[in-house]
This record gives sequence, structure tokens and C-alpha cells, in this order.
Amino acid sequence: MSPAASASAASVWLVTGAAGQLGRSLLAVGEEFGIRAVGRTRGELDIGDARAIGGVLDELRPEVVVNCAAFTKVDLCETRPDDAQLGNARGPETLAQVCSDRARLVHLSTEYVFGGDGSTPIPEDADPDPRSEYGRSKLAGEVAVRKADPEALIVRTQWVFGPGPNFVRTILAAARERRELRVVEDQVGRPTWTGALARAIVQAVELNARGTLHLASSGVASWYDFALEAIREARQRGQIPEVAVRPVTSAEFPRPAARPAFGVLGLDRARELGIELPHWRDGLCRYLDAEMEERDA
Repeated sequence: MSPAASASAASVWLVTGAAGQLGRSLLAVGEEFGIRAVGRTRGELDIGDARAIGGVLDELRPEVVVNCAAFTKVDLCETRPDDAQLGNARGPETLAQVCSDRARLVHLSTEYVFGGDGSTPIPEDADPDPRSEYGRSKLAGEVAVRKADPEALIVRTQWVFGPGPNFVRTILAAARERRELRVVEDQVGRPTWTGALARAIVQAVELNARGTLHLASSGVASWYDFALEAIREARQRGQIPEVAVRPVTSAEFPRPAARPAFGVLGLDRARELGIELPHWRDGLCRYLDAEMEERDA
């Protein structure tokens, strides 16, 4: 659909977790689609507070609520499982209960709900098998949202990068300080630029999608592949000096939380709907160009 068409489909959107990468991208693209996107950060709106949510819905009367609020510190979830459940399950449940008859809810989830033991892209109806507290809390959130609001859209995505702290920014900062970087090569996924993801979410809402939908970039990469490409593109733009990148295994780089080894989300349903995000390399280039424009402004 065109931006003009989307303006009539949803004029006001509320974005929770608006300080995060996707939240900021949704606010940025709203005007492009004729949407008045209004953000609330975690400090401004606790999604576990039904009265506060109701007050914001009364004030804004949004047609769509996109829940980007989450406890996303994957390793910290291992030692703070109660906080993970509060932010990723009980909060979304409350939000869904309040929104169920007042606004269309889009809730964000993750590939961490799967074990990642396979070798083919994971479809929406695959059996969940989370291996971390983060994954378990996000799965609990999915279950709670479906029960509270069967009409909600649950969007699973992965490896997001956009405005704010992210993997690309971390790698490029490290490249300015070290002559050699070590990056894991035995974890595979779809690096997803939030600018494209935000537009895909708008398109999914326009198409009245319900249930569970995987939205992520086309193309597959390891973290090593992703880092190598980010460094190559940044060097071409004169952003970093030459640096060596060495692939390592997950065993050589242990983390508290287990990561899916093959967490590649299947995109067949999105493609059937006519939704396809650009290749992750294209998203990376657009992200780096935007970063340069912001730096030079």
C-alpha cells in the first residue's frame, strides 16, 4: 500500500519502549506513511501498569500500539530471571489486556524462543525450545499476549541494528582501538536494519496481519560475516583504520546465556503477504550512511 493509503488505515500509533532502536526507527518513519507516531519510553510508561496504560490510551486514542519495550540484556536475564519475566512476559500481558478492545497491538519477539539446532530457516509454527532465561521470558510473553488479545500481531525478528547502541557500533568502536578483533562464526542469523523493519511492520498492519509473523532481512550471516562486512564498508567510508578480524567459535567466547546456533527465521509467510525486507548488506549500507549524515550534521 502507498503512504497515502496507510494514513487512513492508522492515523495515530503509540510506540512503547520508544528509546530503543526499533522504537526510534518507528517514530522516524511515521510521517513517511501519514502516521502520527507517539513514543513513550520505559521511564514514561510502565507497560505493567494497567492504569497508566489506560490513561495514555485515553489521551492519545491510538489505533495501533507497537510494543518495543523489553528486558533485552540477554546475559543479565540469566541472573535476573524475575526481572526478565516482569519485562518480557507480565508487562506485555498487562498491555495486551488493556489494548484488547481499545487498540490494535503489535508485540515484538525474538528468535531466542527457538533452540536453533536445525539447519533450515525456522517457520512461525515451529515448536519453541528456548535455551536461555531471555528466550523463556519472551516465549512466556508471546503466550500471554495471545491469550489476552487473540487479535494481536506478534512479530519475531532478530539481530537488529539501528539508532543507538548495537553490534555494528560496538564492532566499529573496537576497530578504532585494536589491531585485531575476534568474532564468533558459528552462530547464524539475519542481521536486520530497524529502518527496514519499521517499514515492514507498517506494511503488516496495513495488510491486517494477525497471529505470528517473522520479519527480518533477507540473506543470512554469521556474526563474523556481519562484522567483516561492517568493517569493510566503514573502511570504504573512511570511518575506521585497517584491522584484522579473526573468526572464533562460541566455545572460545563463552557467554552466560546460550545463543541459538542456527536461529535463522523463516520468511515464507511474510513473502506470501508481499513483505520482503532488503538484504542485510543493503540495510548495513543504509545504516552506515545515516550514521555519517548524523555525525556530519
